[in-house]
Amino acid sequence: MRKQCIISGLRQKFAATSVKEEPFMNGTSTVYIEQMYEAWRQSPTSVHSSWNAYFQNVERSLPPGQAYSAPPKGLASYSVSSAVAPAPEFENALNVSGQTIDEHLKVQLLIRSYQTRGHNIADLDPLGINNVGLTDITPAELDPAFYGLADTDMDKEFLLPMSTFIGGDKKSLKLRDIISRLKTIYCSHTGIEYMHLTNFEQLEWVRKRFEEPCASELTHEQKKTLFKRLIRSTKFEEFLAKKWPSEKRFGLEGCEVLIPAAKQVIDVSSAAGVDSVVIGMPHRGRLNMLANVCRQPLSVILSQFSTLEPADEGSGDVKYHLGISLERLNRVSGRKIKIAVVANPSHLEAVDPIVLGKVRAESFYNGDENGDHTMAILLHGDAAFSGQGVVMETFNLNDLKGYTTHGTIHLVVNNQIGFTTDPRCSRSSPYCTDIGRVVGCPIFHVNSDDPEAVMHVCNVAADWRRTFKKDVIIDLVCYRRYGHNELDEPMFTQPLMYQRVRKTKPVLAIYQKQILAENVVNEQYVEDEVNKYNTLLEDAYQEAQKVAYLRHRDWIDSPWDTFFKKRDPLKIPATGVAKEMISHIIEKFSSVPADFNLHRGLDRILKGRRQMFQDNSFDWAMGEAVAFGSLLLEGTHVRLSGQDVERGTFSHRHHVLHDQKIDQKTYNPLDNLSDKQAEYSISNSSLSEFAILGFELGYSMVNPNSLVIWEAQFGDFANNAQCITDQFLSSGQSKWIRQSGLVMSLPHGYEGMGPEHSSARLERFLQMSNEDDEIDVDHTAFGPTFEAQQLYDTNWIVVHCTTPSNFCHLLRRQVMLPFRKPLIIMSPKSLLRHPSARSPIEDFLPGTKFCRVVPEGGSASQDPDKVERLVFCTGKVYYDLMSARKHLNLDSRIAISRVEQISPFPYDLIEKECLKYSKAELIWAQEEHKNMGAWGFVHPRLGALIAKQGRLLKYAGRKPSASAATGNKYTHYVELKSLLADALHARKADLDEFIGG
Repeated sequence: MRKQCIISGLRQKFAATSVKEEPFMNGTSTVYIEQMYEAWRQSPTSVHSSWNAYFQNVERSLPPGQAYSAPPKGLASYSVSSAVAPAPEFENALNVSGQTIDEHLKVQLLIRSYQTRGHNIADLDPLGINNVGLTDITPAELDPAFYGLADTDMDKEFLLPMSTFIGGDKKSLKLRDIISRLKTIYCSHTGIEYMHLTNFEQLEWVRKRFEEPCASELTHEQKKTLFKRLIRSTKFEEFLAKKWPSEKRFGLEGCEVLIPAAKQVIDVSSAAGVDSVVIGMPHRGRLNMLANVCRQPLSVILSQFSTLEPADEGSGDVKYHLGISLERLNRVSGRKIKIAVVANPSHLEAVDPIVLGKVRAESFYNGDENGDHTMAILLHGDAAFSGQGVVMETFNLNDLKGYTTHGTIHLVVNNQIGFTTDPRCSRSSPYCTDIGRVVGCPIFHVNSDDPEAVMHVCNVAADWRRTFKKDVIIDLVCYRRYGHNELDEPMFTQPLMYQRVRKTKPVLAIYQKQILAENVVNEQYVEDEVNKYNTLLEDAYQEAQKVAYLRHRDWIDSPWDTFFKKRDPLKIPATGVAKEMISHIIEKFSSVPADFNLHRGLDRILKGRRQMFQDNSFDWAMGEAVAFGSLLLEGTHVRLSGQDVERGTFSHRHHVLHDQKIDQKTYNPLDNLSDKQAEYSISNSSLSEFAILGFELGYSMVNPNSLVIWEAQFGDFANNAQCITDQFLSSGQSKWIRQSGLVMSLPHGYEGMGPEHSSARLERFLQMSNEDDEIDVDHTAFGPTFEAQQLYDTNWIVVHCTTPSNFCHLLRRQVMLPFRKPLIIMSPKSLLRHPSARSPIEDFLPGTKFCRVVPEGGSASQDPDKVERLVFCTGKVYYDLMSARKHLNLDSRIAISRVEQISPFPYDLIEKECLKYSKAELIWAQEEHKNMGAWGFVHPRLGALIAKQGRLLKYAGRKPSASAATGNKYTHYVELKSLLADALHARKADLDEFIGG
């Protein structure tokens, strides 16, 4: 308490910009004096004697404003030791040397300025062009004169403050040496941004790693290793340029040091215990990374330049998008390490959250709770890093409990240009890395033409991540020797820059000259190493010429080696659940520990769960609980993620219960079903769709024996993650032989809530389904394997369920299928509590399964020849149609069949319904507008089925619209009345009382 009072007093005093009685104090000195005070409390001799005197006076209860007074004028000499007086003689204690303290503080502030602003004048650009957005004039704070220090002070010896390590073992240095060392550390080829860190331990750690003398020196062997890696990086690109001069390859020329940098990070991390590294990166330098970091066989890489026929099905992808997963021995650490590069599209930074999700899942399955053994490395371009919003969304996951990966190492290939766009036109901040300051990342800018500085930065970054489990950014300031690709002409838009580029020697030549001058290697050594790697490349080229087919399977980034073995791909396992298990799940789902203080409203909900079992009427939340609980008890890990999923957007789920008296005490019933169950992970996410959906996709890629679900707050918001659905989820298997069982749960339904709370854009998911609508009905066998074959061939599954039991079977089928496909669910909103949307326990038991089509089960099905209309529909509108039919007394004349699985289209079951009601008029009814919903997908498919019967399909629904839904309640009801009247062949007036408007 005494310590807090003194620091508080000091802070109040320092709040003023200057204190007349104490000229050594001002508003910027607070941190330094507090640091010295902390050091003095631990060891009074660790600070200058003048500060020792001052703090002793403060401790003796003198107010900070009186603990010091200037020495009497005219004194020829002054002894600081006399400033500490016995306790009764406070007036004598005021004789502390103000001049001594003042000078000492000036030096402290100068050191602090270099620590804070030195990066502004660091020599970072290998082209020598002024850094955009940074002044080329030394900031005033870095000039000794700013603090009143003159040339005559340069040879004075000053005691070094506790806030620096530049002296090594020395306690004091001449001012000249202080400035020299600060310039070498902070203003040469490394710019260090770390003074924004709020954690003092972390700040001191970074400072020590850079300021200690000789901290960045390499041994001769380390220099040789660095040189050999530069040879591989450089000669690989030269070889490709020579063999395929007109091919796009997005080479690494201008930043060849990236390969040694990545390898150094991996070496240090491997030695510290990391067993698995997952890399996400754009196209630039990707082939080099695959060859020289992952060690994909060179012949396999070079064969990608051919025009050979692929041996596997699927579209494949261009060579600079491909991923890989390989395990190899790390020669530096002597340990095996698995390195995966995640395949990705040209959409820059989109892969970032996918990498983190993959790392999180690997850590989970390996029991690596602290991220000691699994690590992410993300590579970025400068323009994308500052320009793409998903970067911030991904950074924001850093410390979130359900999403942290315990630190990512970011390597920015800072070409100082984005395609043809100058940084002055692509960002509003001085550095492309400024986003890292928001989340407390240390940022290390480094001139990429100084490989040894790069190695030091990589060592520090890897150790930082190991020590603090937080993100860190390495900004490799470099250039792009050619245009955006090798066929592009950069002189059109950056003529002066590329004049300088043409005069700049490659980093290999620069470093070769350096280590020759240092006698680390000789000319013969250089020649031998270059020839050795060139021979490897030429041999690989000859081997590539023998390749007959290109194998997509050589490029799998997430292999499931044992999953597909001994599985019949055309067998769909049973999904029913034993009654005893359901009873157990409901019992646990309806109870909390005796000492848990439950909200009264939730107490009623839990009692309602028990009542459902007694009443044999399960609602939607219970159907979900039975699905989750049964899978968990069977050993399947379940993960549910998204905004507000713990309670549920519509307050229907309540899987995480909060104690009403003890803060942060929670209880998850489904995670407490049994001691032997699998883990149930449910996490409220950040308010992000793009990053969270990407994260869950990455999570789902690691282990197929899991149920991973991302739930949108409203389905309308899923289009914020459109890139993930388009570029990864719908096409990932076709491009990269990558299966995923990820489930997207998208609340969808027209209830008059307006255009942004009604539609999950069902039509878009159906449009991206790969199923051909021109089916040859006459030559298609709707046999026992038809359903499984459809599922096996599709790129994803799109469903719109209407009952809790069917929803339960759907989720269980998703895990039990002998392969993995993404599942897109149009999930309900009003149906969550709809009295008719209930299921009896009999619909969950063994012998039951997911129904792709739920046929008419009422009186109309008893005499199908008398049925005048057969209405097909999907989702919530079924209950509107059913109620309206009853209101109009049309139960026996109109049949309503529900299409629960829309894609793949259930041709066999639809045909069966059409043949049963052979005299009926066929209608497709939907609540969405005509240019939306399932109509555009269903029409050609159902039309093909009934064409040979000479029948037509009619549409009943809302008219085409630019907006997804109306925001006006009156209009909503008018539209609903119209679609029901059209579907049931009724007069609108007859529905006035039913609709209520």
